[in-house]
Amino acid sequence: MATGSGSGKARIHLSGVFDGSRAMELASWLRRERAAEISVDFSDVDRFEAFGVDVLFRELAGLKGAGATVRCCGIPPCVTEGLDALGIAVMPSPRHPRWAPWAP
Repeated sequence: MATGSGSGKARIHLSGVFDGSRAMELASWLRRERAAEISVDFSDVDRFEAFGVDVLFRELAGLKGAGATVRCCGIPPCVTEGLDALGIAVMPSPRHPRWAPWAP
């Protein structure tokens, strides 16, 4: 997990498998980050496990109203629907996501 912040904005870039452990790690980082806007890039995630996605939804629901605006990109459609329901902004990925089964 790579992170960077400055000027009130923070970015986090995830890779590998998004499982429950990675979801908790992300949630912990989001709780500690003091930036007004946080961008989370999932485009280098190889695979999303169902438990990781469930943990992500639960943790993001608990962070609602915490002050920071969270934006995500590189998310599969099934995850996008859950984020939309939570009011989390989903942006297009700047590059072809690894998890996508089709070629760019």
